[in-house]
Amino acid sequence: MKFWIDKESSIYLFQLLKAAGILDDYEDIRHTINKGLVSVNEENVFNQRHILKGGDTVRFKQSHVKILERDIDGKTFDEKILSSEPEGNIKHGNVKSWKTKPLKPEIDLNKELGNISRKLHEKLINLSYTISCAESCTGGMIQEILTSHSGSSEYFIGGIVSYADKAKTDVLKVRKKTIKEFGAVSKETVLEMVKGVQKIFGTDIACAVTGIAGPEGGTQEKPVGTVHTAFYCKEKISHIEFHFSGNRETIRKKAALNILKILFETV
Repeated sequence: MKFWIDKESSIYLFQLLKAAGILDDYEDIRHTINKGLVSVNEENVFNQRHILKGGDTVRFKQSHVKILERDIDGKTFDEKILSSEPEGNIKHGNVKSWKTKPLKPEIDLNKELGNISRKLHEKLINLSYTISCAESCTGGMIQEILTSHSGSSEYFIGGIVSYADKAKTDVLKVRKKTIKEFGAVSKETVLEMVKGVQKIFGTDIACAVTGIAGPEGGTQEKPVGTVHTAFYCKEKISHIEFHFSGNRETIRKKAALNILKILFETV
């Protein structure tokens, strides 16, 4: 990718990552740079405000950005380069007047979580259904949300935070063979998790979740944001796979939000 800046101008590293669309979330950008995962001219950089100028090359994973200068009137020193510029390259404009802008506000996850959990709370009480939960990547977040409402003891029986594989196999009775063959983050594992937690607590409804919240741990086959969920409702079991974006906390909250929504629609 070519990234154009004005002649004799500059841009901070964190600004480039955002403006070039390499990373969208400022928290992700900060963590990525602080861990030295971005290189400038083949050297790892740890400073978010590292100054970039024309001729510099920035690399992050598969992204490769070459910074080039252009005159204020839009003409470059090499008209041949500009005329052959492939579609999709970025012309930055007057970087001195460019200001960092926050992302468009995402859905207010906390507000949505509160709204859907209250609706689910009322529905479970009205139907006299009981519920249990097995969580891995969300680390107990769903259980915390469910029990935040007064009177939740009428339906929430209990839950398991099976973060480690050992907890999945020893407590929820997920087969070691399943985890070894398909991985802890898989349809097969989460289905055994939901069966296990429902059997432990004997509830009408049960949910289970396992995933990769990041920022590390992702692979090409299972990137960060991969989340597998399973639901038990009146002896019927279902599975849904999600792929969320955002930082670790956002991915965890999106997983919890979607699970609560599905529970509300299912019961």
